[in-house]
Amino acid sequence: MASKTTLVRPDGQGWCDFRISESPDFFNQVANHPAVFPAVSYAGQERIDLSEAWGRLIGLEFEGGGFLLEQLGPGYLEVHTLFLPGAEDIRAKAWLALTFIFTHTDAVELVTKVPVDNVKALGLAKAVGFNQRFRRTKAWDRWSGAVDVDYLGMTLDEWIRTDPTLEPVGESLHEMLQAEHEVKHEDDPAHNAYVGAAVFCACAGNLTKGVAIYNRWARFAGYELVEQVSDTAVSFDGVKVELAAEGFRIAKEAV
Repeated sequence: MASKTTLVRPDGQGWCDFRISESPDFFNQVANHPAVFPAVSYAGQERIDLSEAWGRLIGLEFEGGGFLLEQLGPGYLEVHTLFLPGAEDIRAKAWLALTFIFTHTDAVELVTKVPVDNVKALGLAKAVGFNQRFRRTKAWDRWSGAVDVDYLGMTLDEWIRTDPTLEPVGESLHEMLQAEHEVKHEDDPAHNAYVGAAVFCACAGNLTKGVAIYNRWARFAGYELVEQVSDTAVSFDGVKVELAAEGFRIAKEAV
């Protein structure tokens, strides 16, 4: 059993349906598939059973597999990737999962560990922006002998800098502010990306996190801060902007 979730874009269009797992059954099936088990198991392990660990896991189920999130500390999550052979668009699904994690939860850093002989999983992690933190030699026992393990991570700021969907959203908001209220905005990709991240958080019903993300960066970068004026609105450059799952709307009057 799992509850269906549609990840929503700031323009109101659904990106992708996935499911938040209510039991370990789906991931147990994927992990124990004959083509998956050798890549994710240890020597001497006969079967993977996530039941005992399930209380500290969140499962994001996509067609053909998904991602398990394990909380290691406040805002600090480990990501485990499990997909069946032939699963399609895994990289796109990974980007969507990252968007969900960073906007719907309190996550500020994600980590993952991958044995170096799991070439596809390692390539996927690096392709979506995970960076190697360190390597441990012979840290994963295989039937054929121990192999090295790469430990990778991605911070919230690294996600904002690498996710290609954020900057255009921030740029669109700035263009609307300029067109409707003549609020001047210089062409600044980093500024656009952080505004985009705040909008994405608002679309997730997590505006408070979005404002915190933007204001922390704005103080550092020398930009004006935004003020949250309600659960769904901010004052941005003197203009009230409504931010919700259906997108953003600029108020008729400045505040």
